[in-house]
Amino acid sequence: MAKKVQIIIKSCDRRVLELEQVKNWLIANGYKLSDNHYSVDKTADIIILTTCGVTQLHEDFTFEMLERIKAGKKPDAQIILGGCVPEINPERTEKEFGGPTFSPKAYYKLDQIFDMEHKLDEFERPNLYKMEGLYRSDVGNTLDTVKYVASLNPRAIIRGLKLRMTNRKTYYIQIHEGCSMGCTYCAIQKAIGPLRNSKPIDEVIAEFREGLKKGYRHFRLIGDCAGSYGLDIKTDLGKLLQRISELGDDFTLELTDINPVFLKIIYEPVKTLCLQKRISNLYIPIQSGNDRVLGLMHRRYDVADTKRMLIELKEAAPKDFRIGTSVIVGFPSETDAELQDTVDFCNDMKFDWIYCHGFSARPGTPAADLPEQYSDEEVKKRVVRFRDGIKDKGSVVLDFQ
Repeated sequence: MAKKVQIIIKSCDRRVLELEQVKNWLIANGYKLSDNHYSVDKTADIIILTTCGVTQLHEDFTFEMLERIKAGKKPDAQIILGGCVPEINPERTEKEFGGPTFSPKAYYKLDQIFDMEHKLDEFERPNLYKMEGLYRSDVGNTLDTVKYVASLNPRAIIRGLKLRMTNRKTYYIQIHEGCSMGCTYCAIQKAIGPLRNSKPIDEVIAEFREGLKKGYRHFRLIGDCAGSYGLDIKTDLGKLLQRISELGDDFTLELTDINPVFLKIIYEPVKTLCLQKRISNLYIPIQSGNDRVLGLMHRRYDVADTKRMLIELKEAAPKDFRIGTSVIVGFPSETDAELQDTVDFCNDMKFDWIYCHGFSARPGTPAADLPEQYSDEEVKKRVVRFRDGIKDKGSVVLDFQ
């Protein structure tokens, strides 16, 4: 009888196509995938948990989830831990788990763990995935989010639902892997490795055309730092977007994980796509609205210039265009006035959704050693201050303290 594998995905959207590749690899090697997406499968022989370690909160949730899996699995079921946490905090992983692991830069470890006839790299990374029950969060966390959004107004609920539903008919194209930006607060780069494997523009366009041929009309480009696409092969995202804008078909495009430092490179082709009514979503994590704090973060862009370009893009975009961002509040030495700069930036932009992260000192990052660190309690207060300062109550503010 074929062994059953349950994959519980707690990692971010950037990992989904990689994990679809893993699923196809398991099936081809004779494994059966669990169809239980809402609880720990008590009949599974192997349970793979993929993780996110962007903040301490996310890391802690990994180990809480591990305990739930241990309590709910059958006695002889094996657990395998994947995602970013094993690379970000290997000491804690060894102490509290001690089992086999893999990471986004080390999927090859799965070949070693399973030792099967067909190897993982024999399988192409697909363009589709299905969001399933345990994909993002526990029911409790989801209800907390819904309650908060509902406390704002119906427009916020509608925006939130639209954001969650865009993946249903989306054709995904992974355009590169890794990140070499060196943001001082970021531990994820330890797990994903440096920028690499940018696909040649012609290859991306071929995948795009294949999606159109299959009837898809909504596309999303995926990359750990999509704005840096192509720098490892002497091209850039602007050139790719220019080629996409020249396609004659009817489609919409979603751009995510665009570091604002690359906005100048992509500004003209994105404006063209906006005027063509082909841009649906833009996710551009500003992290702060203050130039001094951005310098400490090693985010090398100018606030005023970035705001000007974003406002111009919004004016050129279709009415249903949605733009989102991420911010970090409570960064070491951030003053009240500098926090207000971030609030003002977001109010000026009227973002449709904002991920608000309270600063979390991650292991081995330069920001963890900066002076004037705030206490956890003070960071939480600053998160509340940010959230309360957002004037457009139709914005969906998701805070991770």
